[in-house]
Amino acid sequence: MSQPPTPSAASKPPNDGLPEPLAQALQPQVPEKPAETIYKGPVSLWMGWKALLGASAAVLAGAVAGVYGLFQTASWSKQVLVSAGGALFFAGVLMIPYLIWSIRSLRYTITTRLIEREKGLLLKRVDSLDLGRVKDVELTQTLLQRMLKVGTLEIFSTDRTDPDMRIECIPNPKPVYEKLRDAVIDLAQRRGIMSLDR
Repeated sequence: MSQPPTPSAASKPPNDGLPEPLAQALQPQVPEKPAETIYKGPVSLWMGWKALLGASAAVLAGAVAGVYGLFQTASWSKQVLVSAGGALFFAGVLMIPYLIWSIRSLRYTITTRLIEREKGLLLKRVDSLDLGRVKDVELTQTLLQRMLKVGTLEIFSTDRTDPDMRIECIPNPKPVYEKLRDAVIDLAQRRGIMSLDR
């Protein structure tokens, strides 16, 4: 009897006879897409509007107290009002640029792979969150925030140090939210981690 033709070595699969985990490991990996920048920059100054309003009020109150004290006839009241008003005025003047600098030092870089946060004035601190750890993304906006075109992104993840990251007062937040949400879904599906509801 004629024997059935045996397949040639060239026609056999390259990982024939190997254990399944090893065979999967030897399969060519699909390269990930290059990271695209979704957002890069500081948060809006509206984040510190209450503190800035308080500092401005201190400047105004100090100026009023100082000017009012100059017109006092009693030397003790004049000295108290001028001194207190001057101290309050200069404290507010120094506080305003400090607050602006502090808010501007908080910067975010959001790409299709990670979220990087940089903060600190004299001592910079940078931390990052892999989008593969993100479970959900939410956008919240109050009525005032919608009028000012800012919003807060809430990122829920499995990260141990910061599982609930809040990005407050991000400018023009809706496109950033939509691109970040789609990037999380795409990355999760390609890695086979999970899927988010759109």
